[in-house]
Amino acid sequence: MNINQSKSQFKTSDTIFATGVFLKPVKCVINDIEQWRWIVVSFEDDSYFDGNLIEVYEYSDTFEGLFIQEEE
Repeated sequence: MNINQSKSQFKTSDTIFATGVFLKPVKCVINDIEQWRWIVVSFEDDSYFDGNLIEVYEYSDTFEGLFIQEEE
């Protein structure tokens, strides 16, 4: 199957894999402009911030909730 055949069979409910992440197309409104964006739906490997390992969730109801809290 060539790339054009693949694109024509792709559905909005489908997911693709990019290095370390699974992505899904999502329609959203940014600055009053409706557009499609790729949204991460799951992580395959570790995530890093400034070279340090950081544990994150794929989604949350709050910004703070995206980050897994370390137990003290």
